[in-house]
Amino acid sequence: MTEPLFIYGKHAVFAAIKNPKRKIEEILVYQDNIELKNSIQTLLEQIKKKIRLKYVNYKKLDNILSGDIKHQGLVAKSKKLEINNYSSIFTSKKRFKSGVILDRLTDPNNIGAIYRSAKAFGMNFIVNTNKHSVIENSAILNSACGAFDSLQTFTTNNVSNTIKSFISHDWWTIGLDHEAKTTIDVIISKMRVRDKLIFVFGSEGKGIRRLIKKNCNFIAGIPNEPYTHSINVSNAAAIVFYEAFKMKNT
Repeated sequence: MTEPLFIYGKHAVFAAIKNPKRKIEEILVYQDNIELKNSIQTLLEQIKKKIRLKYVNYKKLDNILSGDIKHQGLVAKSKKLEINNYSSIFTSKKRFKSGVILDRLTDPNNIGAIYRSAKAFGMNFIVNTNKHSVIENSAILNSACGAFDSLQTFTTNNVSNTIKSFISHDWWTIGLDHEAKTTIDVIISKMRVRDKLIFVFGSEGKGIRRLIKKNCNFIAGIPNEPYTHSINVSNAAAIVFYEAFKMKNT
């Protein structure tokens, strides 16, 4: 039997409720927060979704989640999403034009932050690896502040083959590497609004792998001060997504 996924925090829970693909067993709400109780009830009525509500004390919510977690008086007991292979992107009726590939990222806070930035700057989807990564857990959903449930996720078993598939379907693939000789702003300036772009980010420790670099159309870095450390991957992602957003919206 699959263990339940506990979603906590107002933004994450509200987004999960709105997601028609998310199966929520019950929602636990802090019994003394009248405003929160009314907001949940109103949302469920608006979207005509029936989910069992349970009003509990704070201790009950604290006991459900291990550690010192700020749940904001709201926890949803859910099942994980059914996530399709990336190949369904090419047959989808939706017109995808920008996406992200995450290769072996394991820090939930980084992954969640990338989802949040991707949503803010108009990325259409994120592809994650089935092995050596974290695809969906409570910490990611909370860090993403609702973006996980409002942005499509796909999976892959082989990033190099995935990159080749996107290229064969007329996508430009851009790998991010702090040692790259060309900067992201220069590469983005060469793109057209109608171009389909996908950005590839490597793991927190080792970065993008050699074979993946080889298969990308471009390898780009982010300009920064000399003799400084490389930028955190989630911060780098936000900068890259903003550059793409500017190009497509100016």
